[in-house]
Amino acid sequence: MLRINSISINGINGIEKLGLSFNDGFNLICGNNGIGKTTILDCIASSFNRNSGEVRKNVKFKGEAHWTIEGDMDDNSFISHTSRVEKSFKEKFNLEEQLDTNGRIRYHNAIRTKDIVNFSIARTTNRRSKVAPSFSSHIQYWMYKNDDSILSSVKRAENSRIAKECFSRLNPVTQFSKVVLRYEGGEDDKLSPPERIRKRNSADIYVNTPTGEIPFDFLSSGYRACLTILLGIISQTEVTSGYKSVQLFDGVILIDELDLHLHPAWQAKLIEILRWLIPNAQIIATTHSPHIIQVAKQEEVIALAYQKPEVNEISQKSVGEYGLQGWTIEEILQDIMGMEDVHSQKFKEILDDFSKALTNLETQKAEDYYKIIDSMLHPENHLRKLLKLQMAPLEKIKK
Repeated sequence: MLRINSISINGINGIEKLGLSFNDGFNLICGNNGIGKTTILDCIASSFNRNSGEVRKNVKFKGEAHWTIEGDMDDNSFISHTSRVEKSFKEKFNLEEQLDTNGRIRYHNAIRTKDIVNFSIARTTNRRSKVAPSFSSHIQYWMYKNDDSILSSVKRAENSRIAKECFSRLNPVTQFSKVVLRYEGGEDDKLSPPERIRKRNSADIYVNTPTGEIPFDFLSSGYRACLTILLGIISQTEVTSGYKSVQLFDGVILIDELDLHLHPAWQAKLIEILRWLIPNAQIIATTHSPHIIQVAKQEEVIALAYQKPEVNEISQKSVGEYGLQGWTIEEILQDIMGMEDVHSQKFKEILDDFSKALTNLETQKAEDYYKIIDSMLHPENHLRKLLKLQMAPLEKIKK
């Protein structure tokens, strides 16, 4: 078992000072762009030598830049303190280190464990070259290997069963049908060696729908995106966690931009299924989605805000007993996500001009601006009635 209990970051990337605690289950980190959400995951991942982005010293920070994580591993507490004094990514740290073939720092004194997965939504959805297989293709071939009775171990067979159930949990009318190896033998002289390898390692998933059996790639983009996340997590925990099914995985999963490329309708559904899929895991994820935050429990939301801009200190906002489940999307956007206004700039300008016309008793201008606002508002927006009441005194003056 692995758990991250807390992290302290000083002078790393855009963060000057930050201290956070994590719970054993979901930890959904939200806040303004540039506040340091991804940096938190990068620091944790780097402590375990996991693939992460650049972790550099904040150029404005005075003193030694470092981060410290505290946690538990196999019932033993640990503290990992990593210091860095140089500004350049490829310059030496204040500890033993080396660069791997991709130029990433590899720490000799990093915490050694298989129970952590650094899952990047962006990496799974980016386009690949014509030679390199896409993540979707990788997942379909992984499903083929797990479904094959000869290739599959007990763990793989169990994960295959769980993966198939994900299809219907996303949409009850959609069922996994079969997965077929695409390569059927023979050689194509027109293909380059890498392309031949790709062809051999390709498979196609088929699903049953109300309109009949169709290939995985014919499903809606939102459905495929959700499945790519769910099946991608299963496949990665299968590699890291030894001989046990994904539902027994009791390590840590880091997910950057959990909501990326997902329609709001799928975002809340994804959280529900993840609770079923990895009930024993600790999930630390970043999100820009108010829809995900809205379904979170009280202890699961980590909302970041600049408390003291002059020292760039970040603090958590507290939420109520039932989390944010009673908040509107607009309230979450403004008070939790740091959005100053939920209206467009054009609407705010027209509304400001309307208010000035009212103040200056300019009846005709106020009426003109009201007509514009009336045409811009949602048909059932209550603001329309309020603005009409504000215009009542001008109607009397006009008469």
